[in-house]
This record gives sequence, structure tokens and C-alpha cells, in this order.
Amino acid sequence: MLKPFMLKPLKPINLISTSLMTLLFVVLSQTSFAVEQQTNKLETLITRVQTMPSYIELDARLEAINQSTISAQTSGIVEVIKVDINDHVTAGQTLILINDSQQQAQLSQAKANVAQAQALNEDAQILLKRNRSLLAKKTLSQGEFDSSIAKAKSTQAAVLAAQAAAKQAQEQLSYTHIKAPYAGIVSQRMVQVGELVNPGQALMTGFAPQPLRAVVDIPQHLTKHLNSSMADRIYIHTQDQRFSATAITLYPYADNRFSSVRARIDLPTTKLATTNHSTSNHSTLLPGSWVKVALPSVAREGIYVPVSAVLQQGEVAKLFIKNERSDQFKLRYIRLGQRVKSAAPAVDAADDNVDLIEVSAGLESNEEVAIYAIEAAKSIRSGL
Repeated sequence: MLKPFMLKPLKPINLISTSLMTLLFVVLSQTSFAVEQQTNKLETLITRVQTMPSYIELDARLEAINQSTISAQTSGIVEVIKVDINDHVTAGQTLILINDSQQQAQLSQAKANVAQAQALNEDAQILLKRNRSLLAKKTLSQGEFDSSIAKAKSTQAAVLAAQAAAKQAQEQLSYTHIKAPYAGIVSQRMVQVGELVNPGQALMTGFAPQPLRAVVDIPQHLTKHLNSSMADRIYIHTQDQRFSATAITLYPYADNRFSSVRARIDLPTTKLATTNHSTSNHSTLLPGSWVKVALPSVAREGIYVPVSAVLQQGEVAKLFIKNERSDQFKLRYIRLGQRVKSAAPAVDAADDNVDLIEVSAGLESNEEVAIYAIEAAKSIRSGL
């Protein structure tokens, strides 16, 4: 006997699950479209082989152009020391006071000698005038008149000598106030309060933070084409800064031990930050620090990209390169070479000159690279 066919009721459709799946599909589609839209907005350039001037980098040491050691010009006991190491001073500021009792006494004596010489000179001039009248009346001999002339000239010279001695005594008194010859920073102090100083004894050492110059020993074979007119083609590199030289001075002799010629390369004056009435340099331009000097050499071919296209973290450098198949940007590790400053027609920059850097490995010609690495990273991250 056949069993009657029973229809089973259909299970209700889960509308919530269907809605979530639809929403997820829409979000993923919009995200993918947003990523593609953001990556398409990034500025890119097509790499090509370019001929750029080559540079040879040498180690150099910075030094202050204005640096000196102040010495005593008179003797005495040090009474007051107004500044110490690392203090900023202005031109003409008093640094050290020396006891001036001896110098004051010498000045008083010199002034008294001036007054005495002037009195004797006045008497001699009056006597000469009287004798000239007597000589005209034939009541004075010629010998006595000549003697009065010599005495008048002698007293007049004595006045000049006394005034010079007074001026010297005044100068010796001024030497008791040791003043800064220029604005700068105190780097060393050699005396203490209460010490006896003598002329020629070193008291303090200081330097001016600006201007600076780099001192470098250049191999002799590289100096053949260097001259003072090439200063604008010489660059000084620090960890985070780059400067064009303003002047170069080559020593007129070579070091016979190393076959090198020393050169002084002047740096441009940079702005210093002022905080709490003191001047401080926030850059790495400090006297005594080491920098790199780039000297022009023969031109060479290579692939160059703007510095803004490189994402560098320590010694690791990367570029955002566009994949032709997926049309997406991917990071690629590269090896960097020299850094130059040249016109870049492939980059629409506001100024004519941009900083370019050579990619010596990891990049080929005709590849599409993002010009601004930071913006590319932000766009890709925000799209994800």
C-alpha cells in the first residue's frame, strides 16, 4: 500500500545573513575601487637612463672661521670672571676683570707728569717771547736767545712724551677689562679667580658658530681641475642637510706623506634659532664635527629619481613601483648612489632644481615610480 506523499515545509530564508553578505560585497567593491582610484591619483614618473655629473665624496672636518684664544695684556690678580664654558657672549662684552690698582696709580702718575711738562712748557714759551723782544732791542745776546729757543722746543717735546705716556697708562688700565672680540661661545677657560696673570698668558678660548668652513685633504690627482671659480659646484653633506660652498682655498703645497693637498671650503651662513635670549644652532653644523665634501668629477650615466620618491629607514631604502599587471604600487628595496642637484623635466616641480639621487641597484629603465613616497604610503594605507 502506497504511503501518501507529504510535502515538507520550506525552511525560512535567513534574511539577516543575506543582508550581511550583500553589505560585505558592496564594501569590498567600494574599497577596491577606492584603492584603485587613490593609486591612480598618485604622481609618477617613468625612469630612464640620464647623464649626470659625478661627484667624489671625501671626509672633512668643520671648523669655525672666527676662533681664538684671548690672552692677558697686563699683569694683575683676577678679580671677577663673568662668563664660563658654553656661555654666549656679544662683541665687546666684558669677560674677566683684573685688579687695576697698579694701573690706576700709573695713570695718575702719568697725568701728573703731563701737568708738570705743560707748566714747564708754558714758562719756556713765555721766556722765549720775552727774549725775542729783548733781542730786538739789542739788550740780549744771540747765544742766550738761541738757548731759550732750545729750551722751548725741549719742553714742548716733553709735553708730547708725557701725553704719550699717559695714553699708554690709560691703555694698560683698559687691559684690565678683558672683552670679547666678536660674538660667539666660550669653549674653554684657563684661569680662576685670585690667580696672578701676566702678559701673554692664555685666559679663555672661544669661537663664533657662524660662519664655518670645512677642512679636507684632497688627493693630489683630484686637484688638477679644482680652482676658486668651482665653489658653486662643490657640496657639503651632513646627516640631514646639504649646502653649496661659497668659496674654496687650496693650500699652495702638498703633504709629502699622503700626497694630498689641504683645502678650506667655506659654508654659507645659516639662520640660528634664538631661545631665552641665547643663540643655538639646531642643525648638525658644529665645529669639530665630520661632514662629507662632494667634489665634481667626470659625468656618468645612471637612473636618477627625486629624493622625495625614496622611503628610507636607516640604511634601508625603498621605492613604490607600479605593477603593470595589477596596476598597484608595491615596495621594492633598492641601493642608493650619489646625490645630485639638477633640473628634472620628468617632475613638475615648483622650482627649476630638485634633489635627485642615483639608484645603483634594484631599478631598471622604463619603470613607473611614485614621485612622493610618503603620500603613496598614506594613500595605500588609508585605502586598506
